[in-house]
Amino acid sequence: MAERQREKEVLQQVGQVLSAATGETFFRELVRNLAGTLRMDYALIGEVDQQNKLLIHIRAVCAHGKLIDNFDYDLRGTPCENVVGQRFCAYPDHVQQLFPQDKPLQEMGVESYMGAPLFDSAGAPIGLIALLHSQPLASYQRAESILTISAARAAGELERRQAEAQMHQLSSAVEQTADAIVITDRRGVIQYVNPAYEQITGYPLKEVLGKNASVVKSGEHGKGFYEELWRTILAGQVFRGVMVNRKKDGLLYYEEKTITPLKDAGGNIVRFVSTGKDITQRLQSEERLHHLAHHDPLTDLPNRLLLQDRLTQAMREADQLERLVAVMFLDLDRFKTINDTLGHDIGDALLKTVAERLATCLRPGDTVSRLGGDEFTITLANVAHVDDVTRVAQKILDQFISPFRIGGRDLFVTPSIGITLYPLDEKQPENLLKDADVAMYRAKELGGNRFQFYTPELNLRAARRLELETGLRQALERQEFILHYQPLVDMKTGRIRGMEALLRWQHPEFGLIPPLDFIPLAEEIGLIIPIGEWVLKTACAQIKAWHNTGFPALQVAVNLSSKQLRDKNLIAAVRQALTESGLEARYLDMELTESVLMQDMELATSILKELKTVGISFSLDDFGTGYSSLSYLKRFPIDYLKIDRSFVRDITTDAVGAGLVKAIIAMANVLNIKVIAEGVETYEQQEFLRSHGCDITQGYFCSKPLAAQDFTELLQDWDRLRAGKCSTQNR
Repeated sequence: MAERQREKEVLQQVGQVLSAATGETFFRELVRNLAGTLRMDYALIGEVDQQNKLLIHIRAVCAHGKLIDNFDYDLRGTPCENVVGQRFCAYPDHVQQLFPQDKPLQEMGVESYMGAPLFDSAGAPIGLIALLHSQPLASYQRAESILTISAARAAGELERRQAEAQMHQLSSAVEQTADAIVITDRRGVIQYVNPAYEQITGYPLKEVLGKNASVVKSGEHGKGFYEELWRTILAGQVFRGVMVNRKKDGLLYYEEKTITPLKDAGGNIVRFVSTGKDITQRLQSEERLHHLAHHDPLTDLPNRLLLQDRLTQAMREADQLERLVAVMFLDLDRFKTINDTLGHDIGDALLKTVAERLATCLRPGDTVSRLGGDEFTITLANVAHVDDVTRVAQKILDQFISPFRIGGRDLFVTPSIGITLYPLDEKQPENLLKDADVAMYRAKELGGNRFQFYTPELNLRAARRLELETGLRQALERQEFILHYQPLVDMKTGRIRGMEALLRWQHPEFGLIPPLDFIPLAEEIGLIIPIGEWVLKTACAQIKAWHNTGFPALQVAVNLSSKQLRDKNLIAAVRQALTESGLEARYLDMELTESVLMQDMELATSILKELKTVGISFSLDDFGTGYSSLSYLKRFPIDYLKIDRSFVRDITTDAVGAGLVKAIIAMANVLNIKVIAEGVETYEQQEFLRSHGCDITQGYFCSKPLAAQDFTELLQDWDRLRAGKCSTQNR
């Protein structure tokens, strides 16, 4: 009778604890009452870790009547392992011997153990209650019932705490997420917005609470868009889409929106949860990337990719309307010289200005695009007649008459334009562009600053040019280049004082190719530097060979291009050619044209002065065809001045030309510069030049350019065959 009364009192005490407290207080009071009323040394409540099911987090523990600090422990090898997720378990004695791996049992002096599992409402294990004592248990049936009742209440409290924690995490996530979250009722009336919504839209919660979610409606979507939205969510389905909304300050923004219906237990929709991501910057970036992918970054003109699209569209429309499409391929004459001389910043500014001028020549449906470098294309759509194309081409040429004001200076540049027509010439876009390119090269060959319509014959020229380019890239390796030498004859003595080295290309298929047919091509494709070094080395070696065979005073003149002058290795290349050949520097002369010197006067002055210290001499070639400025003759260390053949040709018949030649000779004498006359072909020309003080003659009158072996024979027989003819002494 007394035992039942005692059990009743214990249940009442535990019941008071179970109903009076929650949270940490509940757990602490429960273990203290269980330990006290059941007269156990230890009582604890543990919670199973949600990730590691073998780890227990103690939520409350009572030891010898006092609450102590919580701790964690591993289930493995402990009596608790047989409790969690299973059933009530009791070990009335010898528990240490039963679980020898559980060191805390030994440290605590535990002899007996009871434990009850805790399950959530879904039946999943979430923890345990355990009682431990230093003495054996005589009976544990009464304790089992009390522990089972307590376990049910403790499990409920643990589950409530876990739900609260999850709710707090969810609430925190909603508050801190970067996405705008809106909760509305069935009618779309706002019940909640998170801070991200406030930040994105500019509307604070207190201002939109109770208002319709359409407060951010922009008016950019039609009525049908919103009807489809409501039809979707009222059907219980999730709506996903991109919306254009309006912020409080009036700015539009793009929102990637998801609206999810929430239902009650009966399946009825009670509210909607909307999540939105501001994707304005992303769309702007995508739009910018799309623009960059289809436009030239320097001029902002359509690039090749967009050109292909525009051209294809224009061709399709031409087919429907029975009209023409014209494709113009435009390349700037002398642009590379400007770019290399004045720098890429000036070159870029010029290209931008050219793009602006080209755009003024076109109608709204036409397209001007930049393919790269100084290459532009113009697509004329919906063309009625070929004459219309001619007018536009002339209009473009006229745009280049006035100078381009770039970087505080006036620049003059002209275009070469190739034109092809659809469907008259070609049917495919890539072939139209190719043929227009071929026509452009023909316009450039004819002197530039003109337009040229495509003809099938131009393809043959283009094919030959391509064949020459391919062969040129292999000519050095195949040793196909040779030098011819034309004598420079002293007009007083009639003796050969030197020669000009002239490059020739012995092509295996086309035979001997003159320099005008391949030197410009070599400069264009970047081969002029290695070819120029070969010429320099070969000429120096040949002159040294002639010196060694009885002709010791000969000097050789080698032509120097603008690219070679700008080459940073030029001085080293000259020194190397002299060293390897053993030729003294005074026997090497380098010929430059006026245009080469004027491209960059500062650079030219510096390079020529440094080469002058090596000991070589310089000739100014083609004098009279360019700037012909006295100031730069004084500025540069010029030793020889070569009168261009165009002046020499008519000196016996053209009084003006003869006067110019006399003036050049007189000026050179004042400056102590020797004069060489090019292109001397007749005795009358020679006599005129001699009588007016010209120093040296060069031309067919004395000898055409000869290969090295033939020139050797010329040297050997000169006194017998030619000296008298070419000498004017005592005449």
